[in-house]
Amino acid sequence: MNAIFSINQLDLLFKNSNDAVFFMERVDDQYRYIYVNEAAIELINVNPTGKLLEQVVPSHLAKPIIQNYNLTIQNQKQMEYEDYTYDKMEVRKQRTTSIPIFINEKTYVLAITKEVSLGRDLEDKYLFMRSLHSSSFISTLLVSNDMHLLEANPTFIHEFNICMEDALTQKLFEMPFMDGKSVKHLKKYIKCVQNGESIQSQMLYFIDKNNERRCFTASFSSLTSNDATIAVIIMLHEITEFIKQQQALRTASHGLEMFKNAISSVADVIFTDVHGVITDINDRIIKNTGYSREEIIGNTHHIFNSGTHNKEFFENLWSTVKEGNVWRDEVCNRKKNGEIYWVDSTIVPLKNEFGEIEQYFTVQYNISSEKQLLSELYKIERIFRAITDNTNDFIVVTDRYGKIKYASPSYIRKLGYEENELIGAPYEDLLMPESIKVWKEALNPKEIDLVEELKIELLLHKKDNSPIWTEGNYTISLDLSHHEISEIVMVSREITERKELEDKLTYLAYHDSLTQLGNRRKLYKDFPLIQSEAKHADTSLAIFYLDGDNFKQVNDLYGHDVGDEFLIQFGNSLVKSVRQEDLVVRLGGDEFLIVFTGLSNFEIERTVQIEQIMNRIQENLEIGWRIRGVHFSPTVSIGISIYPQHSESLDELIDLADQALYQAKQSPEYQYCISDV
Repeated sequence: MNAIFSINQLDLLFKNSNDAVFFMERVDDQYRYIYVNEAAIELINVNPTGKLLEQVVPSHLAKPIIQNYNLTIQNQKQMEYEDYTYDKMEVRKQRTTSIPIFINEKTYVLAITKEVSLGRDLEDKYLFMRSLHSSSFISTLLVSNDMHLLEANPTFIHEFNICMEDALTQKLFEMPFMDGKSVKHLKKYIKCVQNGESIQSQMLYFIDKNNERRCFTASFSSLTSNDATIAVIIMLHEITEFIKQQQALRTASHGLEMFKNAISSVADVIFTDVHGVITDINDRIIKNTGYSREEIIGNTHHIFNSGTHNKEFFENLWSTVKEGNVWRDEVCNRKKNGEIYWVDSTIVPLKNEFGEIEQYFTVQYNISSEKQLLSELYKIERIFRAITDNTNDFIVVTDRYGKIKYASPSYIRKLGYEENELIGAPYEDLLMPESIKVWKEALNPKEIDLVEELKIELLLHKKDNSPIWTEGNYTISLDLSHHEISEIVMVSREITERKELEDKLTYLAYHDSLTQLGNRRKLYKDFPLIQSEAKHADTSLAIFYLDGDNFKQVNDLYGHDVGDEFLIQFGNSLVKSVRQEDLVVRLGGDEFLIVFTGLSNFEIERTVQIEQIMNRIQENLEIGWRIRGVHFSPTVSIGISIYPQHSESLDELIDLADQALYQAKQSPEYQYCISDV
């Protein structure tokens, strides 16, 4: 320090002083600590040398200190002021003497602070507040005149997650626990107390650490010295649960009244005493039974007894309700005119605050129509069971996902499954792979017709995996609330024999009865698919028109039986000479046709492929076969046309191959000829 005093000089003067000494330099509108003694460090719990006052002391405390320093410099004379500090439940009164010093155009303040004894009234108030802090059911807050939170009791600090260090740097109303709607009221109450008014039992809300709104009643009192308020004490008593109970009670009361009205509008209501004597009824009882109120009040439930239930029924009723339990069952009653009706009856014991039963509350819903409906449904079910148990038809009900809800006994008898293996299982588990797609389309129709019955053919498998064909009709039930399928009902019968006959007839329609090769009809049926595959693969097809050489002599020399066997063996030889994807057909007599697939579009490569095919045919024919001890190794003439080079029409391709066959027969050099179109 090159100013007025050195540190050593100041230490000699103030180091051992019990009073706190602060030597401050004014810098613009701030004050910097130049020197503090040990008593000052103990007072503010930090060595502030070199720092500005507002860097050390919270702003709400620094503000009055700066005001007093400025006043000392302004008046250019020694001044004194008193203030209070509050720390960890202790209040201190201090008197500060401030002396202005002006040297070398610099301004300094020498401040000496000494502690003075409190007035008895102020000290008693703090002792009272300390006792409140130790209370577990009352929270206390101490708020400074500039609206900062100075202290709160431990319970409040914990419940509202308050950091007291942060509290010193921000206004009370800016803290997280403040409820927005309560801020203006709290400001108003504190101002009133600072002006000398007494505020008691005001409701305030705070937000706790769990972000829940809690309610308190607040009482306010001032902490004063020399008739001046130095802080405000707020005592809080939580009433959150009480408020909730009040709200719940209002809700319950309103709900109870609504419940009472609702029940009375749809049900018969009867109150009885502990002996079963009827004490009160609603108007529905009179309307539904035909009895007057005077005839019912004072009587027991026996007035409605139809004689349907036995003695044990009523003994069970009374033993249940006398133990304080709710009893419920269906009861058959009788009206005054003798008409029988059924009710769904519930009897509730009503207890007083001591847990003793005072009366019984009975609610009865008329279920006569439901009972009648159930009776009719039961009759229908019995008829349905009788039909399904004795029919050979397959009857099944599935849900919208195809899971079986009901399967008739015919599924068990004919398919070999147990009932527990069927119920809950997907219906598609019973289907052969080729029928699964058909079934899934039935489950997901594009349009739903609730009236029309739809036909369906499905191939099922028995438990031993043997196939069984069924043909049936199915209808769709719709859940109108969601506009989606609720269940499917299907009735079908076995058509395995019919399908086998259909398959046999279909086979005969497309195959030669002698050689079992495809016939002309099969050629025209299969060619469009072969043609489409060739287009897709960008390949050619070869049409071989074959005619046996001198086949007529076989019939003439050996008879028609050998001739027929000859044709069969000839067809087998051709089949051996081709691939599985090629098609061999018999056109009639000794004329055959082969469609070869997968040939090159390039003529040279295709010619090589055709020669290889011809070699295979000739080799197999040359090997020949034996019939009744005679060996045959025939030759053939072949006419060939090419798709698509010669034509895309099957009729034209056959005609061109036929013409080429004619040329091959005329030529002594070649056994085959390719159309030259």
